[in-house]
Amino acid sequence: MSSILFFLKDAVKAAVAVVAIIPMLLTMWMPDAPGTEIVPNENATNPHINEYLDTDVSAHRSGAGIVPENTMMAFEYVLGNQDKLGVDTFEFDVQITADGELILLHNLTYDETTNAEEAFGKSNNYASSLTFEEASVLNFGENFCDENGEYPYRGLRGDDIPYNLKVVKCEDVIDYIEDNSDGQYKYIIEIKSLGENGKRAADELYKVLTERSLQGRAIWATSKPDVAAYMRETYPDMPRSADTLEVMLFYLYCRLDWNLEEAEPTYVALQIPNGGNVIYDYCNFGTKKLTNYAHKYNIAVQYWTVNDPEEAVTLIENGADCIMSDYPQMVYDAVQNVTK
Repeated sequence: MSSILFFLKDAVKAAVAVVAIIPMLLTMWMPDAPGTEIVPNENATNPHINEYLDTDVSAHRSGAGIVPENTMMAFEYVLGNQDKLGVDTFEFDVQITADGELILLHNLTYDETTNAEEAFGKSNNYASSLTFEEASVLNFGENFCDENGEYPYRGLRGDDIPYNLKVVKCEDVIDYIEDNSDGQYKYIIEIKSLGENGKRAADELYKVLTERSLQGRAIWATSKPDVAAYMRETYPDMPRSADTLEVMLFYLYCRLDWNLEEAEPTYVALQIPNGGNVIYDYCNFGTKKLTNYAHKYNIAVQYWTVNDPEEAVTLIENGADCIMSDYPQMVYDAVQNVTK
């Protein structure tokens, strides 16, 4: 009899869940209702929540569309051209090497952006399988294609590879930015390493950020639930963005107007696409409703990767706190045009 009762209880819970989700499924791509306005959260304490239309400009992978991504050259270029780029936030990716160095790299292997296959005579050259010194022979501008469809750095080898196109450590990049600014920049740093390597990367990143007292200006991220759980449990004092599962749960609560506090969120930001992603294609994240709901719970709304000016304008008008783009000047120009 007891087993039957447990079965019935579970069946009721499942039925309630299905009934609750149906309204969300029917309204996943519903746009804002006519007349929807941004509701300022005057009590927001989150430094990553901005005033309406004061959207932060973020150089995605440090400006991947205009300079080789995640290289020192990229940071030098952005800092040297701030008058036209208007960058507020640097976004970049980190991974752990075989000898424990935290380096900048987006893909799991060096193959996509460097001459690693030629240099090592094989494919699948993972960041975690090479030491920092071994990776130092690579040209990180090898596969960069500029806006003219050309590869200006392809073929550079040995001493011909400039220092700013070689593998770079996270700490060196941050020190360069901090030494050449007055502490006004924010950081979005995503851990790309998997599993135990992701946890090792989290340990190193936490050390880098806390040694420089950057907890107030940096958000760390990962799309891997196990790494996110480690970060959340081991370093609760370090601001982070929601992982994929947390984003979907947030969206459910938002669409159904549930009390998000019941989900006990511990993240400070949503870093989300405005469609165009296999995981999020069926969700409309780019609405004022979502912004208002997030800000109500002191959560910042940050979008990637926005390379279309019309999309940038829409997101700015819908209250985006930050827009990450391969072309930061485009977002900066959009912000200026919207606020004229």
